Amino acid sequence: SRSRAPQVGLIMATNKKSKAAAQTGLYLLVLLAIAVVANVLSTGWHHRWDQTKTKRYTLSDGSGRLVANLNSPIQVEAYVTKGLAQVDAFVRDITDLLKEYERSGKGKFKFTLIEAKTDAQRDAAKEAGLQEMAFGETSATGDDQASIAQGYMGLVFKYGSEKGVIPQLAPNRAEGLEFWITNKIREIRDRADDIHQKFGVLTGKDEIKRLLGDDHAARM
Repeated sequence: SRSRAPQVGLIMATNKKSKAAAQTGLYLLVLLAIAVVANVLSTGWHHRWDQTKTKRYTLSDGSGRLVANLNSPIQVEAYVTKGLAQVDAFVRDITDLLKEYERSGKGKFKFTLIEAKTDAQRDAAKEAGLQEMAFGETSATGDDQASIAQGYMGLVFKYGSEKGVIPQLAPNRAEGLEFWITNKIREIRDRADDIHQKFGVLTGKDEIKRLLGDDHAARM
């Protein structure tokens, strides 16, 4: 029994060391996770996880390359109206999308959110080419009451000496936002940088017939 006592003691000591090592490792992992989260928050990084089927909050590669390869920075003024639930949700959507452009632009894309409340801001929006809109929303209680707001919801683009505008954005049609924004950026970039897009039509393989129909093609 005396010979077994040192062995038992050795086993107990080994188990204590293993347990202590495991606890220390877990403690270090927790500290590492806390440090990572703190670093992310301190850098002001924000991201909205996109779980929508249409990837509404995820910028396409083409749009990202467009803003990243601009020769000069582009400035976007987003005029918005707030105060109704649907409109506020749309403002959050467009803000998130513009942040995606800003991240992809790597300094080439900047935007400002403007809620036109003063006469000077409303005059600036009108002068830029924005069109005032009426926003309506029915009551969620179903008592036939409606809320009405008047204001602006549009984008003003400034790139070099060129300007562009999307005069109105409909809060109930957020799906096509990236398409309109990217097209407008490309349009004013082409004007400012004197870029001419080339388009071609492939012929000789009945493409015109497929596009116009056999009868129309035969008349050509």
